[in-house]
Amino acid sequence: MALILLTNDDGYDATGLQVLYKELKEKHDVFVVAPSAQQSGASHSLTLRKPIRVEKLHDRFYIVGGTPTDCVLLAYHDLMRMKIDLVVSGINHGPNMGSDVFYSGTVAAALQGASMGIKSLAISIAVDAICDFENAVKYSCDLISRVLASERDDIILNVNIPNGKIKGEKITRMGKRIYKDKVIRDREKKNVIYSIIDGVLSYRADNDTDFKAIDKHYVSITPLKLDLTDYDVMQNLDEYIGGKSG
Repeated sequence: MALILLTNDDGYDATGLQVLYKELKEKHDVFVVAPSAQQSGASHSLTLRKPIRVEKLHDRFYIVGGTPTDCVLLAYHDLMRMKIDLVVSGINHGPNMGSDVFYSGTVAAALQGASMGIKSLAISIAVDAICDFENAVKYSCDLISRVLASERDDIILNVNIPNGKIKGEKITRMGKRIYKDKVIRDREKKNVIYSIIDGVLSYRADNDTDFKAIDKHYVSITPLKLDLTDYDVMQNLDEYIGGKSG
């Protein structure tokens, strides 16, 4: 029986986590360590040099007053202290496609697991409205079984599932997310300003991208890596910036 660490960024009481937890624990040993409140957009932030509140709700189910990254670190170094076979982050309510991965707490939790040498999945249902989690849970459990059976230990997958009917799955690259951000001044008093960051999201659905797969009602599976080095630019960077490397 595999030992799975289940977390998310929507909070421990989010429907996506709860329904996946209920299904996974039928076949696996599941340990939940999830935020006590909504942490969407937390990215890879973590809490340093101050106490983090951790509450045990019941056996192998903890809620954390911190970020998704905090949850994975606390689970690995303190709460579990056992060999974790897989980190699963999700099921997130809403998509994490394209450059969303840089902001997503869901993806950050998976990346944190991978940085500690654990196979990791970030799973999202790609709709912001009412979700049909039944198909998403069924698919997620099947994929989790396949990943657990894989001989590779360096797997980091960002998975987006269409709402409703699933036609199949596609291996994809990150697409182009377009952010139309705006800042709204809510109020201002003397030298204090209260502002709201808002905006509209759109995307470009190029071939082989996560956006294209979801548009066609396929699951998008994008393999990620921890190394952000741009090796193509690295080859000629000296000539671009007048470098003096020996």
